[in-house]
Amino acid sequence: MSKRISFQLIIISFFISGILASAHSQTATRTRAQTQTRRVATHELAPTLGFYAPDRYETSLAYGIRYYYNIDRRFGVGAVLGFARAKQDFVRRVSNITLQGGSDRVVYHGARATQSFPAGKIEPYLIFHIGLTRLYSQNSFTFGFGLGTKVMAHRRFALRYEFNNYLFTSGRSNNAWTNKNLEMALVLGYYL
Repeated sequence: MSKRISFQLIIISFFISGILASAHSQTATRTRAQTQTRRVATHELAPTLGFYAPDRYETSLAYGIRYYYNIDRRFGVGAVLGFARAKQDFVRRVSNITLQGGSDRVVYHGARATQSFPAGKIEPYLIFHIGLTRLYSQNSFTFGFGLGTKVMAHRRFALRYEFNNYLFTSGRSNNAWTNKNLEMALVLGYYL
């Protein structure tokens, strides 16, 4: 149910981003000319705060830091380090299922590549992620896809929001399953 609502929020937010982008289309040519005079390659450091919805576990607050290196106006690479929890309290209260042992802390980190679609001050972008996720004392190879929007709030600051889906396998042999963890993050980037 919560993943269905999350998916609907993602669609609504990108619809709103599209409306905002089209509203700024008249000023986009002037803005493009201004931003193209800016240096091409930029470094951005960004703390994040959001929600992490692990598959089969309870949604929790997520926080972390991201680094973006914008190669040019359309392509970028970067890194992510995030922390969250995958609690089992609700499952423990309502059923007799044997719970997974280990720490409920989730650590996810890795590299990412982005493809931007510049439209003035508002830039939607696609994300491809590859890395590791540590969930219940087990490290798992992780890959994922995401969507984001960057809004240039100032010459040195950018506000971003991102929706990421991290995919990885947990468990061993017959008890293995594929996790589809969602992350929704608000990111405040500072250009170095």
